[in-house]
Amino acid sequence: MVKPTAKPEKPLTKKERDERLAAHLPSVLQYHNTMLTDKVRNKLLQKAIRKALRPGMSFLDIGAGTGVWAILAAKLGASRVVAIEAEESLIPVIGRLAQENGVADKIEIVHGRSNDVRLSGRFDVIVSEIFDSNAFGKETIGSFVDIRERFLAKDGILIPEKFELMAAPIADPGQAAAEAVGLGIKTSFLRELKLNHSGSINYASASTLKFLAEPIPIISIDFRTVTNESYSAAGEGTWHLRDLAKADAIATFPRSTFLGDIVMNAIDSQSWAASSYPFNRLEKGSGRLRFKLSPDSSSWSISLPDSPGRNELNYSPVFAFTRLKMAQKTAPHRKFRKRQ
Repeated sequence: MVKPTAKPEKPLTKKERDERLAAHLPSVLQYHNTMLTDKVRNKLLQKAIRKALRPGMSFLDIGAGTGVWAILAAKLGASRVVAIEAEESLIPVIGRLAQENGVADKIEIVHGRSNDVRLSGRFDVIVSEIFDSNAFGKETIGSFVDIRERFLAKDGILIPEKFELMAAPIADPGQAAAEAVGLGIKTSFLRELKLNHSGSINYASASTLKFLAEPIPIISIDFRTVTNESYSAAGEGTWHLRDLAKADAIATFPRSTFLGDIVMNAIDSQSWAASSYPFNRLEKGSGRLRFKLSPDSSSWSISLPDSPGRNELNYSPVFAFTRLKMAQKTAPHRKFRKRQ
């Protein structure tokens, strides 16, 4: 039996494209305003670009956003400046900001993904922060390998050159509650479901985190040498804690290195969010705590290397979903369908 082929999607009309763009615009503007007002990120990236770029050099900004780094490069005397951006609504923004700063004639703006773009020549300095929701995934690595092989000049400079996922055990007050606050009603089942989902730590609360050990890199990428074949996105770290019972989550955050000695910890930057991987608290006492993160960053495990008889604790959204479905089958309830 021959399966029917799926009908191709009908192209959007101009009105539909404009409506989609208008609906998408507020979130784009909010995101890039957050980046533009990030003093830590701006200071360190500007320092790196000023250190790397000399008048007469060529400069490529991939994932240019609002184009500020391309504008800075043009002002610093780069002989050729190209800004590549995939987000359609940001193309006119780059153009108008370049006009405002008197460098519109010095910047070539390209709309598209770096993997699809074709450019003549190579570049002395390349800045790129094309990190999606899974910044340490294979797709990101493949994009950077492509950038290096097709666009970077011999002895050229990549910014960032190194990208790491830092991790450390923390005491997270939000993990402690097993009852509805002020009600005396137990909610341990809900908590067990939540334990199998990682969370986001926003910039405001990141400064209040209580680290129980020094952050260490559990994934490390050198964009100058990494290949698709040599890279694994799985991460692992071990720490010695004075009291294991105080830890109930692992916090992770990216760290970028520019030109060898300029380091940006994303936990200090409002442009990035740290992540939290919760787990059930352990027994009181000192010892080593080991954390393993799956390649897709969705599942994780906690173990105690000094207690080989202790079972590894595993967490995954799949476990939460399975428990929920089992509870759904056994929970007495009445169901009403929507009236037609």
